[in-house]
Amino acid sequence: MARKTAAFYDLDGTILHGSVVDHYLYFAKTDPSLPGRARRLAGALVKGPYYKYVDYLDRHRFNTEFYASYAGLSEDRLAILGEALFEKVLKKKIYDGMLELLERDRQAGHHQVLLTGALDFVAEPVARYLGIQKVVASRLEFESNGLCTGVLRPPVMAGPEKANWMRDYAYEHDYDLRWSVAYSDDAADLPMLSMVGRPVAVNPDARLLATARSHGWPVIHIEVSKSWTRDTAREALELGKEGARRIREETGRRAPLAAQRTMSLLGDVSSGLRAWVRGNE
Repeated sequence: MARKTAAFYDLDGTILHGSVVDHYLYFAKTDPSLPGRARRLAGALVKGPYYKYVDYLDRHRFNTEFYASYAGLSEDRLAILGEALFEKVLKKKIYDGMLELLERDRQAGHHQVLLTGALDFVAEPVARYLGIQKVVASRLEFESNGLCTGVLRPPVMAGPEKANWMRDYAYEHDYDLRWSVAYSDDAADLPMLSMVGRPVAVNPDARLLATARSHGWPVIHIEVSKSWTRDTAREALELGKEGARRIREETGRRAPLAAQRTMSLLGDVSSGLRAWVRGNE
């Protein structure tokens, strides 16, 4: 009887260049409400350093806290924007080397699984385009009115949860993990990589690179394209300017105090984004 094997892929930083923060910024900057757009962009900017710190400590905690930012967004809108995000942004950010690698794994007979902490709205269009058979991603909870609660439905796909899911899935479908392969760029996925006999580090961070070298794991370096996050920050800067102009014209005389506060917020966002863009050139 032929041995059944699988290939497990992380998404952001492994198959394509980007992060879950990039995805949220896309959703935030397309908010049809100007105050809502400003609030979401400002929140992402202000909490950015904190999120980075939490992510370094605990990916599970990061996912739980970060996805709370989605509270109030509608399920239908996220589904539509997820498709738009892929067509307008993510498709262009798929690593060329990954396309070849995916085809090689496919030819080797591996059952392919996209296993990611990104939202299902984001991951499913990518998997569909790449021909990956199985998608396991983060899922948000929604109220009866279709609005997001900001709570992730279990299991939270991060760290040990990914490894636990892989073990259960392999047992259920009779996949031999000793001959299976997994790919990731982040040390947070060490449990996932350690579950298979052929772990591969892709554009690894410092901690994953050190671990890969010490264990003799293969390391793949793929050229990183220009950061879409920086482009998004520039767009958000322009949105802040445009928002301030509209508020000045439309609400300045009717509600001067509210307008002043909102303009101050947009000004802070614009100043912060301007400094962030300069620092990441």
